[in-house]
Amino acid sequence: MTTHVTLEDALSNVDLLEELPLPDQQPCIEPPPSSIMYQANFDTNFEDRNAFVTGIARYIEQATVHSSMNEMLEEGHEYAVMLYTWRSCSRAIPQVKCNEQPNRVEIYEKTVEVLEPEVTKLMKFMYFQRKAIERFCSEVKRLCHAERRKDFVSEAYLLTLGKFINMFAVLDELKNMKCSVKNDHSAYKRAAQFLRKMADPQSIQESQNLSMFLANHNRITQVTANSLLVSSWRPGSRGPQAGGLEQRSSVQI
Repeated sequence: MTTHVTLEDALSNVDLLEELPLPDQQPCIEPPPSSIMYQANFDTNFEDRNAFVTGIARYIEQATVHSSMNEMLEEGHEYAVMLYTWRSCSRAIPQVKCNEQPNRVEIYEKTVEVLEPEVTKLMKFMYFQRKAIERFCSEVKRLCHAERRKDFVSEAYLLTLGKFINMFAVLDELKNMKCSVKNDHSAYKRAAQFLRKMADPQSIQESQNLSMFLANHNRITQVTANSLLVSSWRPGSRGPQAGGLEQRSSVQI
């Protein structure tokens, strides 16, 4: 007996063939294609400066200087984030109430163990601001040379020097407003002196320098201004203390 199949049923049966599994038991030797993503990045920090070989080498030198200054600005931003997010650790540490307390040695040891990494960060911050001030003053001194006044100075270079001034001001204000930084360092210094952790004269001197650096407000900007005055003074002039300078910077940032 012949069965009549409609056209719709025939088409539906053909569509069902796509769901029919047909395993061939053969391994796939072709790997899946890897996706390729293209992204243009123009913030290269002058890494491609060596590709542009020209007859004037000072532009390559300026790009090298600019690149290293941008790296220093990024490091300064990291220290600004560190100061802004600083939270007091010494407040959570039990304090020694009297000299006869039996566990005071253990408290001081735990205080040093907890606060030593944080004080190390502050010490690195002090070294960084010294290096940044020296770098900034050397660039300004080189920029104010009599022969440099005849050359073209790029706007990006001047803006970078301006960013250095802004970085100094931001770091100074963050250091001024964070009392927790000074409290943590004082607690560490008190515990380290009791345990005689700082025995050599160099460690004692560096600890005192860090204390003065944290205690004095606007220390970074004041040292920068004094360094610029000293670098611009030369024998024969009245000097910074005599009320005026004969040689002044002709570049305004």
